[in-house]
This record gives sequence, structure tokens and C-alpha cells, in this order.
Amino acid sequence: MKGAGSSYDELVALRSKTVFERTTLLAASGDRSRLDMTAAHVLSLLERFPALYREAWATPSNAARPFARDGFDVGDGWFKLVDRLSAKLAVDPSNHIDQLKEKWGRLAVYFEREESVPRDLSLDAEMEAAINEAEEESERTCLVCGEPGTIGKRGRWVTVLCEPCVQLFEIAETCRSIAERLEGLDLAAFSANETILDAIRMELVYLGHAAAGQPPASRARLPGIDWERLDQLRETKAVMVMPVGDLWRFAIEEASVLGRKLR
Repeated sequence: MKGAGSSYDELVALRSKTVFERTTLLAASGDRSRLDMTAAHVLSLLERFPALYREAWATPSNAARPFARDGFDVGDGWFKLVDRLSAKLAVDPSNHIDQLKEKWGRLAVYFEREESVPRDLSLDAEMEAAINEAEEESERTCLVCGEPGTIGKRGRWVTVLCEPCVQLFEIAETCRSIAERLEGLDLAAFSANETILDAIRMELVYLGHAAAGQPPASRARLPGIDWERLDQLRETKAVMVMPVGDLWRFAIEEASVLGRKLR
């Protein structure tokens, strides 16, 4: 749970607050990573299942339980399955979540029961079955949008994504690659380096084709992106005749903004 545009100092200050306090602040600011569960969904879960998620009001520390530090460490695409699981676990008021996160592309849930409450083995079995069902469902549900997805290694991470979200991930990686290619260059050096110019043109054409694969629902979830502008880049001839100055401005300005929006 983190703000997409937050500075390092702001993130440190945010991490010192409880999960509930952090979420309330993010709900007010609207600042979040595209890969996090939305503040509205987090607050909905906390409001309806306060006993289950009691650690959301605990002060985070090295000694605290993981949920007190990390909260719902999954994407918004898993909200519905987490919501259904929460309703099943909350049947036993002695249950509370110790940790809820994505691990190797799969939902991982750890819960505890109050030691003073007598154990009910049949109820324990039901809880474990509910968790197993949710974890299995997560393996075929896109972490970002909730559409059917497949598990796979994307960059350094193993996660579950649908095809449009895979393409968004690749767009973000392409923006990162563009930034790396331009590192240490100014416009003059960029203009004189045909190898870099051709590489950037290739990256832009790829951006155009990846953007063209985004369905209306995916585009609607990201209204801040100029999809029409990206669509134009899939035409190789148009990119090849783009003036070097325009190529530089897109690579140095627009690509970096696009990459931040997809974080």
C-alpha cells in the first residue's frame, strides 16, 4: 500500500501510520499505485470485517504482525475473492488475519485464532478449505483488473495477469528501457547516434502495438493516458519520419510520464 507519486520521506512517514490511517489518507488524496487495492475497497473490508482485520488499527513496528505493516498486499483485481473469503472467515469472531499478500503469483493468507477460545476442528477445516479455494482462484484471476488471467514471470516477478494487463506491464517496461537508453545523453548526442535513434523508434512502434491491444474497458481504467496518441505510434512509417526533436521530446518527456502512470 503506497502512493504512486509519493516522495521517499512521505512514504517513510506513511509507513509509520496504521493501515487504517494510511488508507484514509490515500482515500482523501487519491494517490495510489495502479497495482494496489483501492482505498475504497480496503476501507470497505475494514468496515465490514473489523474483528477479522483488527491489526489494521495496530501501530506498525518490527514486532508487529505483518498485516499491521503491509495491510492488503495484493492488487485490486483480487478484491472480490478477498471479499468472499473474508465473509467466510468472519463467521468465527475469534479469527484474525495475520498476513494477506501475493506470493509467487498466488494469494497467501495466514490467520490466527484467539488462544482462549476452544478449538472447533470442523470449523478450522472449513476455514482452511475457504482459504485454499480463494488461493486456487487467485491463480487464474488477473491481480490488476480481476479478469481471467494466467500465471507467469513478468520481469523480475511471478504474477497473474490477463493479456491486456500483460501488455500494460510491457509498456511500462518499455518506458523504463527508453529511460535507460537516454541516460547521460543530451539532444545533440541523441541526434548524432543512429543506433540509439533506431532503438528508440523500435521502442515507440512497440508501444503503439501494445496500446492497440487495449480493449475499451482497459482504457477506461486509465483515463489519464492519451490512447489516441499511442495508437498513432503503431504505424512504422510515421515513426520513421518523426523529426528527431519530436522523437526526443516523446522519449524524454511523454514516455517517463506514461511509465509513472502505469506504476
